[in-house]
Amino acid sequence: MTREPEFNELVGEDLPADEEARLRRAHELLLAAGPVPELPPGLEEPSIVGSRDRLEENVFQLLPNRRVGAALALAAAIALIAFVGGYIAGFRHNGFAAQYSVPMHGTCGVAAWAVIKSGTRDSNGNWPLRLDVTGLPKLKPGGYYEMFLTRGKNRSTCGTFAGGGPGTIKVRLTVPYELKNGSGWIVTKELPGRARPGPTVLTT
Repeated sequence: MTREPEFNELVGEDLPADEEARLRRAHELLLAAGPVPELPPGLEEPSIVGSRDRLEENVFQLLPNRRVGAALALAAAIALIAFVGGYIAGFRHNGFAAQYSVPMHGTCGVAAWAVIKSGTRDSNGNWPLRLDVTGLPKLKPGGYYEMFLTRGKNRSTCGTFAGGGPGTIKVRLTVPYELKNGSGWIVTKELPGRARPGPTVLTT
C-alpha cells in the first residue's frame, strides 16, 4: 500500500504563512475529492476498429437512463429545425414563400424566360403569385404585358405589368382561380390601338 505524502513533504517548510495556508486549503480539498475516476473500458484501448460502438455505449452510460430519450429527442428536434430552416431559406425571398414553381419560355423569337412561383392559398381562396421574368423588351408608353391562366381555349386574366428590358423583374400577382393539373400559363404583349389579346410572348 502506497503512503500518501505529507503536506510538508510536498511544499517544504520555508513558505510564508499566507502562502502555506492557501496551499494547505488546496491540498485538503484535493484529498477530500479523492482519486480521479478510471476511464471506461472502451476508452482505454487505442484501437480504431470497433471503437465507435464502444464510444457510443460509454457516452450513453454517462447519461442517466431517463435523460437518454430526452437527448435523442433534442437531437431529432435540432435536425428537423435545420431541415425546415434550410427549406424555407431556399424558397423564401423578399418575403415571398413559394410552394412550387412553373418555368416559362419565350415564343415567336422572343429571347425571354420566366418562372411563376405560387404561394399558399389564403383563407379567402386567393393564390399569391410572383412572376420572375427576364428579357422581355420594354414597351412604348401605353403598352403592357398581361398574364393569363389557360384551360383549353379558355383564358382567365391574372394581371398586367410593364416590361423591364434585358434585366429581371419580379411581379406580384393574386388570382382567385382553382389551380389544377393541366392548367397552362401565357403572357401576351398588349399595344395601344391593337386588338386584345395580343400575341403570346411567353408560355409554359
